[in-house]
Amino acid sequence: MARIDEIKEYLTTLRVFFTVTMAIMVAIGGGLISSYRQGIYDTVFWMGVLSELVLMITVVFTIKKIKQKTREIRDL
Repeated sequence: MARIDEIKEYLTTLRVFFTVTMAIMVAIGGGLISSYRQGIYDTVFWMGVLSELVLMITVVFTIKKIKQKTREIRDL
């Protein structure tokens, strides 16, 4: 497989991972908002907050990697 095809495949995988991560963030965020409105601040709520923070960091690194691979394709 040519180098550009490998990069494109990796880029596609990153984009799918980004999409799935964002969907998970929306689902967890909905649960957090629901718990917050009901005043439920139990362990599950705080695990959701921690999960959101971890997913935010993951999204930032994924976006950086997507930009890097896009530049790599441009330079080929």
